[in-house]
Amino acid sequence: MSANLDFAMEIFKNEISLEFNGVLKSEHLPAVRERLYSSVDGEHKIYFVNIEQARFRDKNYLNMFLDFLNFVSGKESELVFIFHNEDCSKFFGPFFNIFKIYDSKESYRKNTGLWDKLKATGITYQRTTGLRLAPGVAIVFLILLAGWLLTLFSIISSQDQDIRDRENILHELQDKYSRSIQALETLKASVAPLRSMGFEIDTTSKVPLGAISEWEEFLRERER
Repeated sequence: MSANLDFAMEIFKNEISLEFNGVLKSEHLPAVRERLYSSVDGEHKIYFVNIEQARFRDKNYLNMFLDFLNFVSGKESELVFIFHNEDCSKFFGPFFNIFKIYDSKESYRKNTGLWDKLKATGITYQRTTGLRLAPGVAIVFLILLAGWLLTLFSIISSQDQDIRDRENILHELQDKYSRSIQALETLKASVAPLRSMGFEIDTTSKVPLGAISEWEEFLRERER
């Protein structure tokens, strides 16, 4: 390959590691394609393509990698890209939901089960770019979030109104209790003359609230 572009390959059991270093220009495309396809060996393999030290100057590399992905998928194999630099993240941005991208082999082995399921739903994660959502998934999340917030606000509003209603009822009961106490004290003062005349009148027992006004009317009639 070009003096400005280095290539290395390593095979271990069912894993084939490919590493490209340097600036990948248009003139390097045929050589890179040849290296990729010549590394294919049988089925049920994992092809790790390390491009952490590579920089792409031609978008045709994306189409080439898509073709290679389809090719190895036909052999029931996997294609995994290894990188975490900003340039490659931007270059592969439109295809984050298609390619398997990890920052190391260890990260792939650790997260392959979880992240494959998430990526299948349109969710990807990279250390340099953070969590990414496909447009459709993002819209669904926004709708769910909006629905959850509306439900939360509705519950809070309902509870707040319920508290206000209870406070109003409590204030009414307190006012009614205060009026009853005042009426009872007035009643006691009104029957004091009757006690001085020798009548036995019990004002300590519980008196129904409605009976207080009846006592007041009775005393007024007596005074007349």
